[in-house]
Amino acid sequence: MDNSAQIRAAATKLFASHGYEGVSLQSIADEVGVAKQTLLYHYPSKEVLRRAVLEHVFVHWRSTLPQILQAVTSGQRRFTALTEELIRFFDADRDRARLLARELLDNPQGTQRMIMEHLRPWLLLVAEYIREGQKVGLVHAEVDAESYVLHVVLLVVATVGSLSTVTMALASDGLASSTARAEVEKRHLAELVRLTRTALFVR
Repeated sequence: MDNSAQIRAAATKLFASHGYEGVSLQSIADEVGVAKQTLLYHYPSKEVLRRAVLEHVFVHWRSTLPQILQAVTSGQRRFTALTEELIRFFDADRDRARLLARELLDNPQGTQRMIMEHLRPWLLLVAEYIREGQKVGLVHAEVDAESYVLHVVLLVVATVGSLSTVTMALASDGLASSTARAEVEKRHLAELVRLTRTALFVR
């Protein structure tokens, strides 16, 4: 991993843990083990770095989701695959989910611009698939397509971002082993997939 990617990864971790305002460029440079000037060579300001971190998260969807939509043609399987990929992406690095949760609260205007730029096209595309399902009776007629897609994204972000905390309530002893904890988290995520599927499709 080159310096640019290391800096971006460190910034993701620190912004997720402490918020944008709670992190200095020096602390990010220290986390990576480079001089602050090296960081500024790659990212001339803290705001530029913030945008790079967020773009790295959002750009994933511009490439991955269209591939899933093309590869999976059946209605239920298509939406399950989308939800599972969304979960997989954020669960692979939970700081991504924590970062977005913080940005939604701390930087609403900036996050809104990023959503409009990076997510709106595929949100509208998925919503259109939902409306097609409604026409043939596969999807509940009362589902608000665009709102449903946004709810799923927010549910995944909130669930994965808080996974290690909230799932302790499901553990039998409150301090389960790592294996048991992983099993509880797996159950929790599987239930999220079931909820999103049940809310969408007619039995």
